[in-house]
Amino acid sequence: MLLASDHFERRFLDFVAKRELRVPRLRASGEILGYASHSYGANPDDIEWIPASGKATLHAYAVYRQQYHPDFPPPYNVAQVALVEGPRLVSRIVADDGIAIAIGMPLRARFDPAGSLVFVPDSLPAA
Repeated sequence: MLLASDHFERRFLDFVAKRELRVPRLRASGEILGYASHSYGANPDDIEWIPASGKATLHAYAVYRQQYHPDFPPPYNVAQVALVEGPRLVSRIVADDGIAIAIGMPLRARFDPAGSLVFVPDSLPAA
């Protein structure tokens, strides 16, 4: 039997695999749920996944200078971004050389050539 948390994560990853960023919304109330919403006890049938704008704000980040995985040569960052729709998620920031990464900076979702969800600096405010 698939647990609610497994179903929720699987749906999110299925959309990412199709290069789509979507957010979960309760059908009855229209409330946007966080990506950890399986803890709310929501029935998967009560949730619809709607397209996200892709706009976000950088909430927190860390720069790794040691290689922990062959796919991520250092230095690389791991960031927590807040989507304008409300949910937060963990991803990477991809910025051109010389672009400083700063808490609060506006971002926009993109998919890199390998299909991974990443965020890039956005010249327009996210809010």
